[in-house]
Amino acid sequence: MLQALDIHKKFGSLGVLKGVSLQVEKGEVIAIIGPSGSGKSTLLRCLNHLETIDKGTIAVQGEFMAQAGPDGIAFYSPEKDIAAIRHKMGMVFQNFNLFPHKSVLENLVMAPMLVKQTDRLQAENSARELLKKVGLSEKADNYPFELSGGQQQRVAIARALAMDPEIMCFDEPTSALDPELTGEVLQVMKDLAQEHMTMVVVTHEIGFAREVANRVLFMDEGLVVEEGSAEDVIVNPRQERTRAFLSKVLMAR
Repeated sequence: MLQALDIHKKFGSLGVLKGVSLQVEKGEVIAIIGPSGSGKSTLLRCLNHLETIDKGTIAVQGEFMAQAGPDGIAFYSPEKDIAAIRHKMGMVFQNFNLFPHKSVLENLVMAPMLVKQTDRLQAENSARELLKKVGLSEKADNYPFELSGGQQQRVAIARALAMDPEIMCFDEPTSALDPELTGEVLQVMKDLAQEHMTMVVVTHEIGFAREVANRVLFMDEGLVVEEGSAEDVIVNPRQERTRAFLSKVLMAR
């Protein structure tokens, strides 16, 4: 479904990703955990072409976004092909990124109408179904500033789903929320997982990762230090660095 091989990324002289590989099968939920600055969010942004990679290969459903040349340096497919690949991937950010001057409904219908040429009636009907799915049917005519952070994030999830993606990517979707609002967003994500939506989730919610993820990746200093089932990585980690991180995170809760 999604394949990333030997991904390298630098910002100036700083190596942020140092040979990261990731393979995601259809219907899998992959949780990526690790300390701040470990490269988790950068990896997700590279998968969505929000950042470009220096070396490595990225492919979605067998279609290459970027390929490693003979020297390992990545070269990208034409923009038209990349755009088609990106349409298969939904992205949910930390800070919602809703259009503040548009109603909730307008936030959901814009991309299908502009990008997929969906007619307005169909786009609106689909948007209302998605708002019902995330428990916000009554908020269609509200504006983002009238919603709580948790409600805004649920709208952001519905907006990503409006493009009918094959893969949903979440970049620490609850990190900007108060603890009491986190649960409502995680519940929507749990529901998607139960529907076998393919998901890649960068998260600091260790309990969510343990409960929902098929596989967990622990990243540190631009590398995947440990990978395996949630039971293996979170409950019985093999690597000392993983154990130290989990001990610190779980002790703080």
